[in-house]
Amino acid sequence: MLEELLSTKCFYKRDSMRFSEAMEMDEQNDGRLVANFDRSWWVVNGPNGGIIAALMVRAAQHYLGRDRCVRTVTTHFMSAPREGPVGLAVTVERLGKIAGFAAVRMTQEDRLIATALVAVAAVEPALHEWEQREFPILPTLENSWLMRTMPPRVPLHSRWERYWGLGVPGVPETSTISGGYEAGGWIRLSEPEPYDEALLAAMADSWIPAIMAHTDFAVHAPTLELTVQFRTDPRKMEMTADTYCAAVFRQLSGSEGFIDETGEIWSPDGQLLVLSRQLAVLLPRSDEAVGKWEFVSPQFRERS
Repeated sequence: MLEELLSTKCFYKRDSMRFSEAMEMDEQNDGRLVANFDRSWWVVNGPNGGIIAALMVRAAQHYLGRDRCVRTVTTHFMSAPREGPVGLAVTVERLGKIAGFAAVRMTQEDRLIATALVAVAAVEPALHEWEQREFPILPTLENSWLMRTMPPRVPLHSRWERYWGLGVPGVPETSTISGGYEAGGWIRLSEPEPYDEALLAAMADSWIPAIMAHTDFAVHAPTLELTVQFRTDPRKMEMTADTYCAAVFRQLSGSEGFIDETGEIWSPDGQLLVLSRQLAVLLPRSDEAVGKWEFVSPQFRERS
């Protein structure tokens, strides 16, 4: 029972949970996997959606194997989990020569937290390859902006190092669309770890929602659905754990209380790693829920 695991040593609360620790899970006698949430990856009302999607990826890989790249994961978020253990039940729908498919359900006690569909696949050799998207126009890491947050701080912010180069509030020359809700720059884990599909899934939902940076509305944007497509096999990436990725996110449509966001994550040498798309609902929040922030320009970063 999940309730019994609350008292076991492996689920004691820690001051800070690294990404690899957040991905740890144990297989139970009934085939379920058990993972744990603490507040290290918290946003407003619970853990960030990206860390949930990453766990869904890892759970699927546990049964599908890790010899083929995860190509897509679509996660639906039903309710926010609390601190403590969650169960992950995986159903392998099909395991073929080219592709494998799994359905994952995350539960906590009697609540359904999230569901996901995951596909792994590999084709050798590729018949034809091309990339007609362009690498995002960003300043160098040294010439990017820092977002400095003030208490109360959202725990998720400390899990990532983010240098803003797209959509910096008050710096219109960093925008590609006049008045557009866009945000992005250079990003990596604050405690770097090797890149894999789970880490990239988490990164796809790691940036401050553009609407929160570009408007004065006191809102937050819980995700209803997040799809992450992996366009480069991490096994083929020439990236070390401390490499920064280029990430850009745009929220160009808001209607009837919902927003959609598209995202791209690139390696610094120009490989497209991830495409993402999500649908989120806009809800009111108090300033006390996320604190406030300011952006520090490159020339003042050393002083700050």
